[in-house]
Amino acid sequence: MAKHELNFLEFLQTFRRGELLNEGDQKLTELMEAIRDTGGNGSLTLKINFKVNKAGQLEATPDLTVKKPARALGTGIYFATDDGRLTRRDPNQMDIEDEIERRRGLDN
Repeated sequence: MAKHELNFLEFLQTFRRGELLNEGDQKLTELMEAIRDTGGNGSLTLKINFKVNKAGQLEATPDLTVKKPARALGTGIYFATDDGRLTRRDPNQMDIEDEIERRRGLDN
């Protein structure tokens, strides 16, 4: 009788007709793109849970997770208004339009 034993690589290749390898390949590509774009670190983790079902068969459930580096959004500068809202304009600094009007008034 021929043996039909699978080694680890064969197990990965045959799991759901290659679905695990395809998903892993996609996630690896996403991770490499994120690392290239951000210069950060990441990881790809494969966890396979095994359990014996009621029929005595082994059920394998893979969990493939990716931790991609996050791109820093940077810092934004805002000011708080008297009523608690945000504004980009410094309330203590005169607008350029106000300054132009002030200077026009001095010329007259």
